[in-house]
Amino acid sequence: MPGDCGQADELERLQQRNRELEVVFDTIRDLVSTLSVQEVMQRLLDRMLVHLDSEIGSVLVVEPDETLRILLARGLPDQVVRNTHVKLGESISGWVAQQGESLLVEDVESDPRFQRLNRERYYTNSFISTPLFFQGSVRGVINVNNKRNRQSFTAEDLKLLEAIAGHAAVALANAHRYEEVLGRAQHDALTGLANHGHFWSSLSAELNRSDRYSHAFSLIMIDVDHFKQYNDRHGHISGDDVLRSVANVINEQRRSCDHAARYGGDEFCVLLPETSLEGARIFAVKIREAVEESCHTPKGDGPITVSLGVASYPDDGRTAIELVKAADEQLYHAKDQGRNRVCTAPS
Repeated sequence: MPGDCGQADELERLQQRNRELEVVFDTIRDLVSTLSVQEVMQRLLDRMLVHLDSEIGSVLVVEPDETLRILLARGLPDQVVRNTHVKLGESISGWVAQQGESLLVEDVESDPRFQRLNRERYYTNSFISTPLFFQGSVRGVINVNNKRNRQSFTAEDLKLLEAIAGHAAVALANAHRYEEVLGRAQHDALTGLANHGHFWSSLSAELNRSDRYSHAFSLIMIDVDHFKQYNDRHGHISGDDVLRSVANVINEQRRSCDHAARYGGDEFCVLLPETSLEGARIFAVKIREAVEESCHTPKGDGPITVSLGVASYPDDGRTAIELVKAADEQLYHAKDQGRNRVCTAPS
């Protein structure tokens, strides 16, 4: 009967709507249960991929220079994650960030806004993207691609992504306020980087996250070459200038999700979430080169250089102490081999 068919369709529509609301409410409860910005973003991305049955996703954030960089990703190569810089208005993500509007792209291959940095990994041609609002402005973009069943995304998929991204702003606001207050007591006064205690807290939190989600991450230990001799020769004021200049380079090179800290004295460290040993090695080389190129002593003694040691979880250590020890050992291998170089643990 026609009436029966209409009632069945309406019932199915209501049931589908109820399932979507359950997904949204369940995700909101999960997001507001943490006061870590990084954790909020990780949970948001992981839940999106589960509920949309997709393999590839990314969260991009708007940096101070008004470019988008990938904060978190699933299913993308390390090099794509670390090297992706998107200007506002360029590519699909840049368009979504600039316009503040969601987008369902039916065919990425024919869309001129799509950047083919990892083209071979896309098995379906549809793509959904939505802006992430925080404190009234667009602060990032969430992208999802590659449905496991190889079907295209639908308007309903995009609505679900929009709904959860919208509610995520509340969780982000709470986490951001908490981290702002906490951050005042967790940073080194001289360099502006995180202090020793905060580094260990961040390392412990990253170990817990990586163990829960079975994700790798890496650690870099950095030491300024011949710093004691320079400090003794030119005084502590000049030595402080050297430490600040090295810290500035590290801070400029890192992603928003990377944790950079002054470990103590002339030693620094960088914690790299979602980064393999090879990805960390490439990043360490960039730091070494950037320091040598831009950090010079005011006394004309030549460039400042650094030695770096790299280790990765879980291959090089499963506890915080084991991982720091592994990276530190590689740091001293670099110094023993002549300094101004990067050494990695033989995973």
